[in-house]
Amino acid sequence: MKRFAIATIICNFLLTGCIQTEEEEVIRPDNFTVLQSNPYEMELHGKTTELTIGMVGDILLHYPLYTYNSYDIPFSAVKDQMTSIDLLLANQESLPGGVELGLSGYPEFNSPKHIIRDLKANGVDLLSIANNHALDQKESGLLKAIGHMNEYGMPYIGAFESAEDRRTKRIIDVKGVRIGVLAYAYGLNGAAIPKGKGYLVSLIDKNRMEAEIRELKAEADLTVVSIHWGDEYKLQPSERQVELAEWLASQGVDILFGHHPHVLQPHARIGHTEVFYSLGNFYSAQAFDSTNIGGIGKVHLSVFELAGRRFMEVEKSTFHPTAVIRDENERFVVVPLQDAVGRTSFDEKWVAEHVGLSE
Repeated sequence: MKRFAIATIICNFLLTGCIQTEEEEVIRPDNFTVLQSNPYEMELHGKTTELTIGMVGDILLHYPLYTYNSYDIPFSAVKDQMTSIDLLLANQESLPGGVELGLSGYPEFNSPKHIIRDLKANGVDLLSIANNHALDQKESGLLKAIGHMNEYGMPYIGAFESAEDRRTKRIIDVKGVRIGVLAYAYGLNGAAIPKGKGYLVSLIDKNRMEAEIRELKAEADLTVVSIHWGDEYKLQPSERQVELAEWLASQGVDILFGHHPHVLQPHARIGHTEVFYSLGNFYSAQAFDSTNIGGIGKVHLSVFELAGRRFMEVEKSTFHPTAVIRDENERFVVVPLQDAVGRTSFDEKWVAEHVGLSE
């Protein structure tokens, strides 16, 4: 294959996700029906709305990223793609406790609060903050970060300032579709949640997850779970990831966005559930080529009415790969993967096998 010559290749990990074979109806509140495919070959001329739900992967502000006064330039090459998505999530892995706590990178991150402002300006609608670095700056740092999110009017999920905050469902109305979001993490790098404050971070616990998913589905038309899991730097999901994805699918989760491995892992469809096992790093300064490739996972849906009923059809899932490179001023910036040609040393075989290019 010529280097990045075929711009219409669909990523290997998307091939199964773009073929629709399920013939399943899922009934939601208010007689809302989700169609994984169109088994009745309905005429879609009654379609009323199209919407997209997406997520970018890990945002980890290593040095020198946490010294930047603005992130508008780093995101400028992908801003149009980000802002075009109706509901865009991001995994803010380095929590923005702000300068008052002392900015820092690995291993105990603390990021400037203006990353929230600039993510919002560049299209991010909700931050997932359930991850293994959530308590890097202890409870006080987490609460500072949440306070900064509230200051900028940025919704968040997966870590909370109180039990009441955790009980408050994150249901976002997008073009008349009620999208419910949950987030969970596998652990906290050995940090302990203070006694009696289990609400601080949502950890993977099937009993609690089952209850929260059930409660959310009673009010939401569509359920999205952001999940921090897997083995770092592994290009394929672990058995534990696959088992948990299958279990979440059995609970009726519609979209599953994964992160933590810092590299891309495949997309899959389990029943009517769209699964992105790992979205890779979206913005970081990790040292390896595979950790500098991430992107935007997207699920495209159509909503239409027929015979007095509302239907939502999952049309396709796509992935838009990105790369982190240094620009002419040595700033780390995010660009579409095809724009990284000649500007970094990606292994051509690795790209062909694990990334490819979306339409």
